[in-house]
Amino acid sequence: MSRPIPVWLVAVTATALAVAIWVLAVPVDGVALEAGQPPLTVGPASVVVVALVATLGGWAVRTWLKNRTPVAWWLTCGIVLLVSLLGPLGATTPAARGTLLTLHLVVGTVIAVGLDPRRVRVRAQVLAA
Repeated sequence: MSRPIPVWLVAVTATALAVAIWVLAVPVDGVALEAGQPPLTVGPASVVVVALVATLGGWAVRTWLKNRTPVAWWLTCGIVLLVSLLGPLGATTPAARGTLLTLHLVVGTVIAVGLDPRRVRVRAQVLAA
């Protein structure tokens, strides 16, 4: 059985991994992380804020879907992730596009797995016993 993961730990993990990817890509590898028209630079503050907001949004959706089957959670996560992957298509370079795609996939995966509603149900069952 899976144990519940606290939302704060999911948020910290998603944010830490996103910042690590940003650090490896931008300062270490020299990727100009820009997207949009006119091009906007994606800095570490943006990475942190987006990862935290995405986690809080995932938490809200999980709460809303709490009485549904886990399939609803995974379907919703998949659709949201696919839509979010449209954003990196506006990157100014292939390296920036790859970095942004990686950021979206990593943060989305951490949120989907970490906030899986089945983990919450296990906790509720344990507490009821």
